[in-house]
Amino acid sequence: MEAGMKIEVDGEERILKSLYDALYPETTNPPSPECRSDIRLEEKLVVEVYCSRINLLRAVANSYLSIISMIIKSLEVQENG
Repeated sequence: MEAGMKIEVDGEERILKSLYDALYPETTNPPSPECRSDIRLEEKLVVEVYCSRINLLRAVANSYLSIISMIIKSLEVQENG
């Protein structure tokens, strides 16, 4: 059985593009052969993660969410000085 999760991020196009560029290498080379990921940049950034074990799904999702959070915070600091 496979568990999955979908992460959607809405925002300014330049921020979504930065997130896409940062996450793309992570999604094309998942940390385990038991996981697969897909990333799309449409009106929103969409990241889908599927793993054969729930603990792997949690770890991968936490990693992606941490990257998203770090980039958004970095861009905010850059904008606000």
